Amino acid sequence: MKWNESYATGNKEVDEQHKMLFLTSDRFRETLEYGFGEKTYDLFLQFLSAYAEQHFAFEEECMFIHSCPSAKQNKEEHCLFLKVIQKEVAIFEKIGFEKQRAFALLDKVDKWLGSHIARIDVQLKTVLT
Repeated sequence: MKWNESYATGNKEVDEQHKMLFLTSDRFRETLEYGFGEKTYDLFLQFLSAYAEQHFAFEEECMFIHSCPSAKQNKEEHCLFLKVIQKEVAIFEKIGFEKQRAFALLDKVDKWLGSHIARIDVQLKTVLT
């Protein structure tokens, strides 16, 4: 999944953080396709966990400060997404790496990114302009 300007929120930091997640997801997909997923999946999960906690907190605060109309829904969807990551981490810790699960998680991340940013995050630009 690639970043495009339709995902712009009007906040440079939020947009740069989103771009980083798009790029990381894309690079990990390439890593899986080249057969190196087993050696790096734990790092990808660590990245997703840390990214989600830090980015979500920053973005939620930004929406709150600017009274963004989607702030509540944004926070709710972030909580749901964090649960997806936490569940995958728990499964990985229990059974280890499975290539199909890794691709399935990437598909969820990409689908969520496209949907969430396009529906929720872009509403930030309405209060910043």
